[in-house]
Amino acid sequence: MERTSCKHSLVVLATALAFSLLSACGGETTVADGGIRGTGSSVGPVSGFGSVFVNGVEFFTDSILNRKVKSNDGLENESDLQKGMILRIEGEWEKSGTGQAKSMEYDDSLRGTVSGLTANIAERRLEFEIHNQKVFADAQTVLKGKQFADFKTGDFVRISAWRQADDRYRASYIEFNPQSYGDDPVEIEGRVDNRSLTSTRFSMNGLLVDYSNAEFGDGLSADNLSEQGAYFEVEGKLQGDTLLASRVQRDDFRRYQRRGEDMELAGPVSSDFKERTKSFGLNGLTIKVTDETDLDDLTSADLKAGVLVQVEGKFVSPTELLASEIEAREGDAEVEGTIDGVCIRMSNCFTVGGVRVQVVTSRTIITDDESDERLTIDDLKPELVSPKFISVEVSGLQRKDKFNEVYVEALRVERELSDERDSEYEVEGYLNDVKQNDIKVLGDWIRTTPDVFEGDSLYQLDVRRKKGEKIVLEVEYEKVPSGNVDYRATSIKEDD
Repeated sequence: MERTSCKHSLVVLATALAFSLLSACGGETTVADGGIRGTGSSVGPVSGFGSVFVNGVEFFTDSILNRKVKSNDGLENESDLQKGMILRIEGEWEKSGTGQAKSMEYDDSLRGTVSGLTANIAERRLEFEIHNQKVFADAQTVLKGKQFADFKTGDFVRISAWRQADDRYRASYIEFNPQSYGDDPVEIEGRVDNRSLTSTRFSMNGLLVDYSNAEFGDGLSADNLSEQGAYFEVEGKLQGDTLLASRVQRDDFRRYQRRGEDMELAGPVSSDFKERTKSFGLNGLTIKVTDETDLDDLTSADLKAGVLVQVEGKFVSPTELLASEIEAREGDAEVEGTIDGVCIRMSNCFTVGGVRVQVVTSRTIITDDESDERLTIDDLKPELVSPKFISVEVSGLQRKDKFNEVYVEALRVERELSDERDSEYEVEGYLNDVKQNDIKVLGDWIRTTPDVFEGDSLYQLDVRRKKGEKIVLEVEYEKVPSGNVDYRATSIKEDD
């Protein structure tokens, strides 16, 4: 089957979203890699700079006057963008796989004050509300200005996010106390609450909105507020418990509207794949799947609500996209510990506790746990920070190379510099193999003893593995100073 991929030609072995998402193509210029090059749209989180990386493609922005970003949220040009912000690029893809951006557009999903916070720091999961709108953040969310553990009720934040089928927002980027956000501090999205609409007011998620002096965008008028099932974006200022709206427009589905035939986009699946229609929902669009669609590291059964994917395809109607390629971007592997080596014969590759991690520079988001500086792969090289040691938290995808060896393609890497090397590690991933008292997780062999298992024994896990069950383990282990094994487990439990 011929692949019609528009992704940048990259060495696949590389630590990735440390995040990346697909880009748009069009124009029908056939190239050697079997893909198409031309014009189109790309919508996804920014993953790097030095130009702008979106969906795995490096877009050069020099043809845009002053590298301007279209936004009314206080962003003026490329230098104001941050990793994790969901950006729309209109551009042209070259045969080399890079792109020339013709325009860049950004819009916050939400701005406001955090309330109702619950946090699970161990699992890097935050759930909270922004003026009654439910939001959650996870290991792939980029935080600017704070760490997960410092997040608190009362924080003022800007959020770039995807709306899910359950109306919760999955945050791609959260910035604390932004210095600039345009004329209006508060921005919310949602539907007009049932029976709340009057000639001057309505409520959204229970928040009272006064729109008597609001400007309507996108060709809207007050009459559109009564549309059943429609979602809107409202910006304004709070006066007591009322939002004084200055602008009302369509919600962030605007990012994904048709402006040509071809598009690449990323986001969480909004409705499960249906075998009868060969389709699923994503970002307000219906994604059609055919026998020619390249499903990369997933099956149609994996396309369930909430799973983060990247899609490349062609519009066949204003709301339907015929997919040429679909790729999972939901991390299934995590590694934590001190970088203990670099890979021989491979670039952009390092090891943590025996696990090989590949960084795809155009797709991996690399951040520092304390600063807001933009990091690159060079910031993960031990020799450049010596005598400091580099500890990392990596979330990514389990992959296999051409030799059938397992490695982690990083979606995100968070770096921490320390004065001492830590000999303890943590991994989360599929149980790959069992040999006597050793388990193989993420390609790394680890010695076990019966007392370290919380739940099923090694024998029970191996029986299930041999029956074809996919078993995800959380393993804490340590480096063995000497002996016939390198690593020894201190705790093993199954991840549900």
